[in-house]
Amino acid sequence: MKVGLIGFSSSGKSTLYRAAAQGRAKGDVTAVPVPDPRFEAIVEQVKPKKITPATVMLFDDLDSAQGSGRMFSQKFVDEARKMDLLLHVVRDFDSPMASYHTEIDALRDEENISVEIVLADLQIVENRLERLAKSLTAKNPGSPDYIEKQVFEKLKGPLEDGIPIRAMDLDEDGETICRNYQFLSAKPMVVAFNVSEDHIGEVPAHLVPRIAALAAKATPAFTVCAPLEEEVAQLDASDQPDFLSSLGLTEPASAKVIRAVYEALGLITFFTAGENETRAWPLRRGSNAVKAAGTIHTDIAKGFIRAEVVHYDVYREYGSLDAAYSAGKMSLEGKEYVIQDGDLLHIRNKS
Repeated sequence: MKVGLIGFSSSGKSTLYRAAAQGRAKGDVTAVPVPDPRFEAIVEQVKPKKITPATVMLFDDLDSAQGSGRMFSQKFVDEARKMDLLLHVVRDFDSPMASYHTEIDALRDEENISVEIVLADLQIVENRLERLAKSLTAKNPGSPDYIEKQVFEKLKGPLEDGIPIRAMDLDEDGETICRNYQFLSAKPMVVAFNVSEDHIGEVPAHLVPRIAALAAKATPAFTVCAPLEEEVAQLDASDQPDFLSSLGLTEPASAKVIRAVYEALGLITFFTAGENETRAWPLRRGSNAVKAAGTIHTDIAKGFIRAEVVHYDVYREYGSLDAAYSAGKMSLEGKEYVIQDGDLLHIRNKS
């Protein structure tokens, strides 16, 4: 999962990047383990030779948006299209370093970039519709150009109204075509309002309506004080809970960011627990057992026979997989079984 941090310069993108990386940041790209107490408990019980948590790749190398003129560079657009999700960091604190304007206005900044992303997609749609209008095959029902024209005509109106593609109800053709064009507003987005220390652990009143409006557009949003969270990230893991508690916080920025990313991408986590390797795997919610098997390895999916399934809650109750199996709590599931968040899987396959 590739997560690209975007926003104006001096919004705190790099600070939040370092905070979310929990001291692991080396350069502009960092793999961040997904915090999951369930995985930690499984590892503690199994004691495997190799531990592989689920990870999120954070990218802090995208160009900052400009405050005037052309907001996005072509390099930004090219790199943003490669991301699975965009994390928009918005300044809501006073900073003499922000040269693109003089007055704090988080609502303006968030909207400016959101609108610019929608307009970038609208331009592509309009240009493509102009070309399709001259295409003879676009008049033949069922042809690729005809289908594309129908999809783009449906996209155009909502985009003109400022609605991102990710908030639209698209059919299979629409989703496929949008994926092929890598539209920026079709990508999942998370908004992090970077607030001052005066608003640690709370949502300022002026942000409450916007956060609710963003949620209605399939865009999770939260507040964070990135400089303070960077200080937390530099502490030993054992010292972090007490420091967070003294600030009235229950979790570090890394957990908040990863949870929002999981929500926006519609992900769950399943586990494989073996003595050689115990691993956590991210998976799209609603995926079946064959899809999970393919996530582990394509050959396992091809030779799929059955999935042995024990949910984490059952595993925790009995203390180990062996105990859960002995108590008859393991279920054998077929290809169409829908994987649940927290399932422990062992795939039987033709080797």
